[in-house]
Amino acid sequence: MMGRMIALWLGMMLCTMKVSAQLHIVSRVVDVKTGEPLPFASIYINGDRNTITNEEGEFVIDADSTDVLRVTYVGYRKMMVPAMEVGDKICLSTEGYALGEVEVFGADYVIRKVLKRIKKEYKVHKWDQVNFFYRQTSRAGLTCTSFLEAFFTARPAIQLRKLSFAKGRFVTVAGELTVNPINYFTFAEVPISSVPIVSLSDELVPLDDNYQNYYHAECQTITDGDRKVFVVSFVPKKTGKSAIEARLYIDGETFQLLKYEGKGLKNAVRNEYRGGVHIVPIDYSFVVNCQLDHGFTEVQSVHFIVHYTDGGKYFETTGILYNVAERFVKGKHKMQFYDNILDVIREQDYDSEFWKKNEIVKRTPIEEEAINLFERDNLFGIY
Repeated sequence: MMGRMIALWLGMMLCTMKVSAQLHIVSRVVDVKTGEPLPFASIYINGDRNTITNEEGEFVIDADSTDVLRVTYVGYRKMMVPAMEVGDKICLSTEGYALGEVEVFGADYVIRKVLKRIKKEYKVHKWDQVNFFYRQTSRAGLTCTSFLEAFFTARPAIQLRKLSFAKGRFVTVAGELTVNPINYFTFAEVPISSVPIVSLSDELVPLDDNYQNYYHAECQTITDGDRKVFVVSFVPKKTGKSAIEARLYIDGETFQLLKYEGKGLKNAVRNEYRGGVHIVPIDYSFVVNCQLDHGFTEVQSVHFIVHYTDGGKYFETTGILYNVAERFVKGKHKMQFYDNILDVIREQDYDSEFWKKNEIVKRTPIEEEAINLFERDNLFGIY
């Protein structure tokens, strides 16, 4: 009798262990036909354990064995994958994908509906503030010159605003190459609308009541089998001033913004190189994904690439910023984006274990290589 009770108890313990088993999932999201990676795809488990894929389509996430991953990418069928069944890759399909001119609704109709929605949402949620994780890598030629991982607070309604630094680590090994490489994260505040949002720049943006004065707009529709999506393309009529050439992806039923991608035109940066300070033109591209997790359209992630040539030398900075909502304490240190991050980070204790445990978005091989080098040479925290 006692033996049976012990066996029953052991069986119950094993079942409990199986139910509560923790999984460390490392995988990749790709196109099922081409095998090409799908960067910045969304991986959802619940409100506490979400992430996105990196530039290589890779992601990392901790899950319970009973969890189910929901994987989404605009224009592709969403996938529901039990955590126990996730392999080295998750294949998404565009089956049912159709592309063609919108016959019933023209571009102006869609744009007006989107403007109406964002004005209403912004009025209610313009003060909402959440936390963002940010990672930035800068290079001069083949040399990694700086690396930044940090948490910011920001207002995410419609477009990113009021970035404020909370906690981070930063390293620079060739600071003389750029006058202020740490402030590239301001490129994450890519503007999309001037109404009702007051933009900090005079950049021409797609969503404006008078957009027809500045842009040619065309509208197409796609479907991923679950929903219809409008794709509105904006091409500036004049490029004499800073503008954005972009595509908006919009839910065909609710007119919610889903994705915003494009490139900046007539942008420039201030660069210090070989003893001189130069204003140099740049190539600047971005991808912004939106979400409706909190009942309004907010920025989920931003990825940008800035590159230019100065004095025959190639410079590049990439940044990824991801909405982690309320998952992390904001911290005591606050500052606006135009202040010097190094001064704030310098005052903080450096804890390598904290950053190892908070990868958030999987690092690319190049980022891993840079971190390993900086950690090996004990460069973090030395400025």
